[in-house]
Amino acid sequence: MEYSDTLDDSRQYLRLALELIGKFSLPTTPLNYCLWYEYVSENNPELNTAIDAYLQNNTDVSETFCRQLYQQHIARGPEKATSVVREELKKLFIEIIGAIKTTSLHFSSSGDNLDIINEALIPGLSETDVEHIVKKIKSEIKSLEESSATFKEQLQQATREIDQLKSKMAQYRKEAVIDPLTRVANRRGFEEQLNNSIETANAEALRLCLIMADIDHFKQVNDTHGHLVGDNVLRMVAATFKDSVKGRDLVARIGGEEFAILLPDTPSDGAMKLAEKIRISFERLDLKKKNTGESLGKITLSFGLSEYNTGESAIDFMSRTDEALYRSKKTGRNRVTGL
Repeated sequence: MEYSDTLDDSRQYLRLALELIGKFSLPTTPLNYCLWYEYVSENNPELNTAIDAYLQNNTDVSETFCRQLYQQHIARGPEKATSVVREELKKLFIEIIGAIKTTSLHFSSSGDNLDIINEALIPGLSETDVEHIVKKIKSEIKSLEESSATFKEQLQQATREIDQLKSKMAQYRKEAVIDPLTRVANRRGFEEQLNNSIETANAEALRLCLIMADIDHFKQVNDTHGHLVGDNVLRMVAATFKDSVKGRDLVARIGGEEFAILLPDTPSDGAMKLAEKIRISFERLDLKKKNTGESLGKITLSFGLSEYNTGESAIDFMSRTDEALYRSKKTGRNRVTGL
C-alpha cells in the first residue's frame, strides 16, 4: 500500500485518525491506526462508503467491526497494518532527523544515533519502540549547542507535536478501559486490574475478594420504561458502587447489567458486609422518573462473592464468584451469596 500524501497531509490525517479512535473508545492498535487513517485520507472510497453507511444508524463502533472492515477493504495483500502505521510515524521522525542533518552541528552523545533511530523504525512498531525513538530524538534535540532561530523553531514545533501525540495516545489508552455509559471500568479494565491484583496477592500473601452483582429483572425495566430510563438506572447503580468503595477498590461494568467490585487486601467478611450494605440500600429505594414522578418499582440486586485462593487462576476466581451470583438469583434474588 503506497501513499503519496505530503508530510503536512500525513500529520493532519494522523491527528484525525487519533480523534476518531478516541471518540469510539477503541484501543490504539496498529490495525485501528491503519483503518481510520485510510478513512480520513479518503484514499479508499469503498471503505468510506461502508463506514458512513454504518454511522448513519449507529453511534458505537466495536473492535470486531473495525477488524471486519480492515479485512474487507484494506487487507487484500500481504501487507500488515503495522507497516502503514510505521510509515506515517516515520515521516514525522524523518523530518526531525533531516532538519538536524542540514545543520553543521553534530549529535553530542555519539555519531551513530541517526542510524540507531532509523534502524528502530524498520521492525514491527510497538508503543515501546515509539517511546524509545521519542526519547532518543528529544534527548538529541536538547544536546544541540547552537542553531539558527528557524531551526530551533522547527525542532521545538516537532517536539510539541510529539508530546501532543503521546498525550493523546495516553488519553486514548485510558479511555479504552472505561465504560462510556457509567464511567466506571469496562471489562478490559477490570480484567487488567484483576490480573495485577492476583499477582500482588500471590507475591505478598494478601487477601483479595471479588463481588459480582446483577440488577434483578433489568429487562423488565427496559421493556416497561424504555432504554433511556434503563441507562439512568445503570448510571445510578455504578455511582452507588463507586460511593461505597475506597482506596484501591475497583468498580467495573463487566456486562449489560452486571457489575464487579474488586477488593484488594480485603477478607471475605469485609466483602460480605459491603455487599449486604449495598443490597439493603437499593432495597430501600423508591425510584421515580424525574419528568413524571412515575414509580419504577423496586430495583434490587443479587450478589455473589468469593475470596481468592493462593495460586488460583483469574478464570477460576471469577467462575467461583459467578457461581455464587448464580445461586443468589436461583434462590430468590435480592440476596448475597458467598463461596
